[in-house]
Amino acid sequence: MLTELYVEHFVLIDSLRLKFGRGLHVFTGETGAGKSLLLDATRFVLGQRASSGSIQRGADKALVEAVFEVADKPHVISQLAEWDIDVEDDMVIVSRTLYANGRSSCRVNGRNVTVQMLRSLGDALVEMQGQHESQSLLTSRYQRTLLDLFGKHTSLSHATADAYRTWRKRQEDLDQAQLSEGERARQIDILQFQINEIESADITPGEEDEVRAERSRLLAFGKLKGHLDILTAALEDPMYGAVTQLATAEGEIDEVIRQVPEAEEIRTLLQNARVNTEEAAFTLSKVASKMEADPDRLEEIENRLVVIRSLTRKYGPTSEEILTHLQNCKQSLRELMDHDALVESLELEVQQHKKRFLELAGKLHKARVRASKTLKDEVQNRLHHLHMNDARFEIKVSADEANTSENGYDEVEFLFSGNPGEPLMSLQKVASGGELSRTLLALKVVVADLEQVDTLIFDEIDAGVSGEAAYRVAKMLRELGRDRQVLCVTHAAQVAAAGHEHFQIVKNMVDGRAKTEVVPLSDVDRRDEVGRLLGAVVSDDTAFKHADALLESFRKDSITHV
Repeated sequence: MLTELYVEHFVLIDSLRLKFGRGLHVFTGETGAGKSLLLDATRFVLGQRASSGSIQRGADKALVEAVFEVADKPHVISQLAEWDIDVEDDMVIVSRTLYANGRSSCRVNGRNVTVQMLRSLGDALVEMQGQHESQSLLTSRYQRTLLDLFGKHTSLSHATADAYRTWRKRQEDLDQAQLSEGERARQIDILQFQINEIESADITPGEEDEVRAERSRLLAFGKLKGHLDILTAALEDPMYGAVTQLATAEGEIDEVIRQVPEAEEIRTLLQNARVNTEEAAFTLSKVASKMEADPDRLEEIENRLVVIRSLTRKYGPTSEEILTHLQNCKQSLRELMDHDALVESLELEVQQHKKRFLELAGKLHKARVRASKTLKDEVQNRLHHLHMNDARFEIKVSADEANTSENGYDEVEFLFSGNPGEPLMSLQKVASGGELSRTLLALKVVVADLEQVDTLIFDEIDAGVSGEAAYRVAKMLRELGRDRQVLCVTHAAQVAAAGHEHFQIVKNMVDGRAKTEVVPLSDVDRRDEVGRLLGAVVSDDTAFKHADALLESFRKDSITHV
């Protein structure tokens, strides 16, 4: 339910803040005062389009903020949770700012959202019906939705839609599987070629890195061999190698020891050095033997890299991805080789799911036919209450199994006849503006308790209606506001008198500029405004007496404001 609306610098509105409760809230005013501006602002904050022309002249931006109470709206809270938006104290604050460049920013409980998200949220919070928006009543889709809502077919219609989507998905799979023999043979050849090419290469995970590393070592062998030769000569040269020099030193140390016994330790050190040097020379010779250049091996590696690079260009940048592609090819080949069995299995599934869909669609059709009779009676009864005694209303539910969709196979059409002797025809072809408005109102009253939207907004739904008919419309709007919130812009005195709350929209000239204000009316002010709508002039007491009578008739009404 809308509890508060704040508007700033929107068209002719400088700044205003209004608070609302349950019940019927009526808005009246002189022609040109801007009665529809509040509704335009509400449309804007709930995601509808607005141009930079909606910004008040002299301002750089317009702001509209709406506060909603959603305590009994678990579907709204759930939707916000999906967007990671928290709801505190069961309140949702929606704001939208329009800038001079035409861009707008949208927020819900302080979080930025897109216009599409705002529009989706708005659809769940408010239902608006303007003079032109009532055209939605004329679409078969909307009429079918109303019928399903009234008949409480939601679960069955959802199950039917799920069954339809599953059937169509299996049909798509079957169509894809039903290849021509030529196309099937071509795909088998391609897959077999790819499988043979990858398998004959016999690559292993990570092989390319290993081969490249070995190639680098072999290419660097020339430089490495020079170091090995120098190191070998330093250790093993017959004249100058370390082994020869240490052996010579050992021979000399023996002579020294005969004269200097304390030099015995030197001989031990020299012996250890010679043994370690000989071991180093032996180990070096083994390393060098393994590092012998093998031109054939280098060629093998180059050829291997060519094979691997060819596969990576075709099937994936790494050997792991190439092997994954190999497994996918094998799976696809198995499916193609088992083509007949696959097609047979899919055909069976298609038949089963189509049968399931048709069963549910058949149940839905019967349920719609039953509901249409009851809905027809209730709407027609409401139309008679709205001073349309000769009106006839019918609901045609046509079944066509050749025309299937997620909604089953029904076409729903509302038929209407406004005068005796006239045939029933499609509502959009025969209903006048006033008839259409009253038919919409009758439908809204009938399904009001079934809809999840608590706030309904009407923009001059009484257009084309006057006298007793307008009084009947007023009573029905008041009835509609019994357990929910109804906001209605009106030019009819009867509707104005029926409101639980009455606001007057006034346009004043301030500093040479027009500004629109919204003023809550007291009981005395209401009498004057209802009298004005009845055509009263200063010296005319008749209209004011009529206004008093209208207001009193609704005060006695058992439907009270909550």
